[in-house]
Amino acid sequence: MASPFLDTQNFKINSSAWKTQDAPAVINWKHTSIQIKINPEGDVREYINGPFAGQQLFTYHAALRETQKAKKSLPENQSFLEDAIASISWDTEIQKYRNYLTKVAIQFSWCFSSWSHVFDDIGIWAYYRLADGSRVVLTSETWSVARRDETMWYSVKVA
Repeated sequence: MASPFLDTQNFKINSSAWKTQDAPAVINWKHTSIQIKINPEGDVREYINGPFAGQQLFTYHAALRETQKAKKSLPENQSFLEDAIASISWDTEIQKYRNYLTKVAIQFSWCFSSWSHVFDDIGIWAYYRLADGSRVVLTSETWSVARRDETMWYSVKVA
C-alpha cells in the first residue's frame, strides 16, 4: 500500500496578499519572536523567517475549506497511519515508523495555540490534521492521535 500522504510537501495556499506581523514563539524551549503572515479570514498562518519559512498552519475548518477548494483531501482518520506503517517492510516497528517518517518527508515543525498565542514545539513534534477532526502527533520515536482541538493550528498533508 502506498503512503496515504501522497505529497511530500506540506499543503500550502497562496499567501502573497496576506498581512505580516511579529508573533511570540518557543524554539528549543526558548521564548523568541518570529515573523508570520495571516490570511484575511484569520485562520491560516505562515512562517516568514526561520527554518520553516513558507510553511503554513491551519485551523480545522480552514484545513477542510482550503483542501476542498484545491480538490485535495485530508487523511480520513488514524487508520491511514496504521496501514501505511504496517505496509513498510523492516525488522522492527520502530524501524518501520522511522522509514515512514523519511518516506513522507515529515517535518518536526510546529503548532500554534490560540489560547496561549504562542508558536510552540518547533522542531520537536509534527502535528497534522485529519478529516475526522482529530490530529496526529508524530515524534522521532512514536506517534499518537488525539481528539479535535479548535484552539490549535496544525500543518496539513493531503492524501
